[in-house]
Formats: sequence, structure tokens, C-alpha cells
Amino acid sequence: MKKQTITIENLFDTVRCNSSYFLRVILVSFVLSLVYVSTKSNYYESKISLYAAGELEDGGLLSQYSSIADNLGISTMTPSANYYIPDIVDSRSLKEKLVNKKWNNLKFSEPKNLVEYWQIDEKGFLTKFLLKFNRLVFNNKFSNEEISNLNSAIKNLNELIYVDEQNSGLILVSVNMEEPQLAADIANYISQYVVDFVKSQQKSFADKSRNFIDERLSIAKKDLEKSEIKLTNFRKENPLLLDTPDLQLSRARFMRDVEVNQEVFITLRKQLEIAKIESNKERLYINVLDKAYPNPSKNKPNRLLLIFIFTFLGLFFSIFFEIIRINFKNITKK
Repeated sequence: MKKQTITIENLFDTVRCNSSYFLRVILVSFVLSLVYVSTKSNYYESKISLYAAGELEDGGLLSQYSSIADNLGISTMTPSANYYIPDIVDSRSLKEKLVNKKWNNLKFSEPKNLVEYWQIDEKGFLTKFLLKFNRLVFNNKFSNEEISNLNSAIKNLNELIYVDEQNSGLILVSVNMEEPQLAADIANYISQYVVDFVKSQQKSFADKSRNFIDERLSIAKKDLEKSEIKLTNFRKENPLLLDTPDLQLSRARFMRDVEVNQEVFITLRKQLEIAKIESNKERLYINVLDKAYPNPSKNKPNRLLLIFIFTFLGLFFSIFFEIIRINFKNITKK
């Protein structure tokens, strides 16, 4: 049997001989694509840009105290801003706050959270039927409609929020929503959340460090007082004029204990002052370079592109199946 190959000429012959059929296919594909794109909502994009500012090292007296503390094995109270902004933006805690917050919008006359805005809680007849059927068949006793609605809204947000990290360290966050002002409000909320989150975490760390040093200072003060009392009692019981080699060694040990405890106490006092300054000092860990503003230009969907793609795919598959039909017909004839 002679093997037949499909050439460009064969394709043109197939299209020419069935031109009316392919025109109908193009028309149907075009109409269906129009119906599809008409159901798609318009989305408007708003952007913010963030930059991790970091923290400059404190000079002068604070640096001297910090170096002394490091030599004694005590950590300095200068926490660095090592927070990865994209992870904060992608966190579920932020997404939950975005979903549960009531936003001003044009769709409703009063502020609504995103579950209500997207009407996720208003399920149709078919959806309710499928949910009941699923509960009966699979007996899911742990199903929770409120959590399911929250998860659905978070899933929607994941597809509408984009984070782009530039090589320079600049973070661009894009938010797409059905309303320009709503997109801008959500983007600005994200920027403020990131700034507040990093600031609160650093403040919490500084407060914990301050409390820890305060506790250590109380212990060091008691140790110093005990060593001073021991040295004083030893001096009363053993005057310097009556010293023997053994008494001199004991005296040196008591004096050394006082000196060590005194040095630890002084260092901790200095560290406590540093911790107080760190706890109350205002720092700029995150720079908000650009705030979000309402953008009236539609970002997506690209309706013309979708119509072209659907129409082209309809034509392509119709030609493909027509060639298969003709070849199958020729084979059966033989």
C-alpha cells in the first residue's frame, strides 16, 4: 500500500473544497468566543513598590558598649531586618485579613468583605445540590462552610496578587480587582501591613531582649552583693596585718569574684540602656517608594486576543478532523 503524506497543497485543497463548512466553523467559534469573553469580568491593576531599607549601625558609645558585650558573650541589641517581603505578601495571615476586611466598593451600597463581594457565600441550586451529595456520599463530618468560603476567597486572591522581585532588591506588588479604587485600596493595605509587621516583629524582639537583660541584671546584682558581703566578712575576720599565704590566696579569690561580678553588672547595666534605646527607637526597615493609585485602564482580559485564539483553535481542529475524516473514508474505500 502506498503511503500518503499530507502536504500544504492537500490542506489548501481540503479548505477550498469545504469552504462553506469552514466558514460556518469560524462563525460558530467567533460567536462562542464572544459569549465567553462577555462573561469575563474586567480587572484593573494597581501597583506598589517596596524596598528593604535595612538598618545602619549605631556609632559612638553604643558601638563601644556593644563590642564590650560581644567580648563577654552577651548578644547586642541590634536586630537586623532580614525579612523577605515576598513571603510576607504571600502569607496566609495577610490574605485572611484582606478577605475579612470590609472594603468600600461600587458593587454594593455598603462595605463588604471579599467573600460577600465575590458572592462566594451565595451558592446556586446546582452547587448546593453537589455539596449535599458530597456530604451524603463521603460523610465529611469536618466540613465547615465558613472555612470553605474563606479558602475560596484566598484562592481567588492568590491569582490576583503578583509579586515581582527586581535584581536591585526592589519589590513590585501588583493587585488586580474588578474596581480601580478597590485594587488601589488593597495594594496600599498590603504595603502598610508589611511595614507594620516588620516594625512590630523588631519591636517584639527588642522588648524580649530588654526583659531578658533586666532579669540577668537582677541576678548579677545579687551575685555582686553576695561576693561583696563575703569579701567584707573575710576582711573583718582576717585583718591585713595578720595575713598568711593561705589567707592572701583566699583574699585574692574573694576580690577576684567581686571584680568579675562587678564587671558583669556594669556591662549588663550598659546593655540594658542600649536595649531601652533599641526598644523605643523608630527605624525605617521598609521603604514604600510608590503608593497605589486607581488605574482606570483595564488590565485584563485581552478580549481581542481571546477571540482570535478561540476562532483560530476552532478552525485548526475543524481542519484536523476533516483531514482525518477524508483519510478514513479513502481507507475504507480501498
